[in-house]
Amino acid sequence: MACGTPLVAARGGKVQYSGYQGAAGNYVVIDGRGTGNDFMYAHLAEPSPLATGDTVRTGQPIGVVGETGDASGCHLHFEMWGAPGWYEGGSPFDPLGYLEKWDAYS
Repeated sequence: MACGTPLVAARGGKVQYSGYQGAAGNYVVIDGRGTGNDFMYAHLAEPSPLATGDTVRTGQPIGVVGETGDASGCHLHFEMWGAPGWYEGGSPFDPLGYLEKWDAYS
């Protein structure tokens, strides 16, 4: 993905974290409403316009692709975390199956 490409939420929910970390750069984590899964988007070009606690709808803009943190080149680092969620005892897993299923509906 090119730097500056707009990003939207893959799934709505509540912003669990929006901030900066040395490795992830600017990033945002969304607690997926009713799913038990959390969605993490890292290396955003700028801080997300979303704040911790904000409600997000599926497809809502959440930031733009960048190369902040330890990124080497522009890209989106996307993770899905299983229940109970991101840094709450859950684990990241391969999101491909979910993404393909969602894509079939679009």
